Amino acid sequence: MQDLKELILLLNQHNIHPLKHLAGSEDSKLLALYEGISKGKFHTDEEAAASLYGGKGGASGYRKLKSDLRERLLEHVFQINTDQSHYSDYQKAYYDCHKQWVLVRFLTGQNANTVALTLATRLLRISEKFDFILLCMDIASYLRIQYGLRESNDKRFREANQQFEYFRKVYDAECLAEELYTTLVVRTVNNRSAQAEVHQLAKEYFERIQPAMEQYHTYKLHMYGYMIGLMYYTSVNDYKEAIRYCDKAITFFKARPYEARVPLQIFYYQHLTCNIQLRQFEEGKESAQQCIKLMQEGTFNWFKYRERYLHLLLHTRRYDEAAGVLQETLEHARFEFLPDNTTEIWRIYESYIYYLGRAGKMEIPTKNKFKLAKFISDLWIFNKDKSGMNIAVIIIKWLTLLQERQYGKVLDEVEATEQYCYRHLRGDNTKRSYYFLKMLLQIPMGQFDRSAVEPKAARFLEKLQTYPLQLANQTYEIEILPYENLWELALESLEKPAVSKGQR
Repeated sequence: MQDLKELILLLNQHNIHPLKHLAGSEDSKLLALYEGISKGKFHTDEEAAASLYGGKGGASGYRKLKSDLRERLLEHVFQINTDQSHYSDYQKAYYDCHKQWVLVRFLTGQNANTVALTLATRLLRISEKFDFILLCMDIASYLRIQYGLRESNDKRFREANQQFEYFRKVYDAECLAEELYTTLVVRTVNNRSAQAEVHQLAKEYFERIQPAMEQYHTYKLHMYGYMIGLMYYTSVNDYKEAIRYCDKAITFFKARPYEARVPLQIFYYQHLTCNIQLRQFEEGKESAQQCIKLMQEGTFNWFKYRERYLHLLLHTRRYDEAAGVLQETLEHARFEFLPDNTTEIWRIYESYIYYLGRAGKMEIPTKNKFKLAKFISDLWIFNKDKSGMNIAVIIIKWLTLLQERQYGKVLDEVEATEQYCYRHLRGDNTKRSYYFLKMLLQIPMGQFDRSAVEPKAARFLEKLQTYPLQLANQTYEIEILPYENLWELALESLEKPAVSKGQR
């Protein structure tokens, strides 16, 4: 049902109602299914089938109904008006050029070759201006066939053939850059601890793609190429060099003859991330402001930007704003269509926001009903990331149990946490997490008495402070709030019951 939900949401956002001609029809199951999904009545196929067919052998009928609705919806996608102010010139050109290319192929199939050839020639110029290299290659291939086989124009054939060969070389370079970058991302997206390996691979991959970047100056090649180069620095948390590299990429894309929103978003976003890690919060706010100007609400990059902006708010103790960003994000219509690894990150943030609310640092939204056990059981990606995001999960579990004064359950966690520290947190890139968990382990050793706990934890706190966040070789997502701040909250939970503002 997710594909139908997404199509209906897309058409609704553009005020397109594909079944309005069926309004008032009696017993129209197609309209009933559409409206049931559109109005949030049906969330699953089981709910829809039960409502429309009453569970009486309607499985095959429901499958056909879904298929019919999908086809009706897809027929209306091309009605979306992309000539609107919120689309950049690059986006408008992308949609228009690809529609024009479909028209060229259709006209050719209808034997209207003269008008198709004229349209294709003009289309190639526009596509080249906007770096639509794959489309350029297809058009050049079409032109050489037309000039070589249909018109027998040797000069035009050779020109089109030379263009095709050039675009093919550029396209091969773009494909290589895309492959290399994707290979790096796949190694890190569900495992935030694979940094040393990524650092070496990023160096090797950038050396492979750099000659092509010097020869060809296209959008896709440089976007992936610069991201590979950036990963060389971010994989070892060299944030100062990463910022300089972002500036270099931003300069390149600002110089394009069109507004390259996506790569500019990417590198301003990385600029923001680096400034957060360097504790340069004012510079981070400036990066965030530049980034938001380029964002289209509901896109994947928009969600990733909000994720990093939430991180900035938490690290500057703007907790009420952070809670607002979280709630708006979780309630967004497109949240459910995000990849699982992205939604899990947001659920981890939610657990920390809820913890802060219970500590009285902000209002807890009444609709938030966070349950620790369900949160832990629902994670299936990052609970395997032993030297990465699973650290944040273990920490919030400890902090929540301490806040709720479930000391028996805290004691049950001690041995497993000690083993975890020994097995997974001995490397240089997890020093801060290692020392912070060792600090938490002193709490049960001090019988949950703050006066006894603080002296026991003092040596680990001192070691933690010798690894400031901006210098620690640690994946930035792990430390959702600075450990120094979390330690203050952990100690506060030992001296008074947890009370939220909403409960006073």
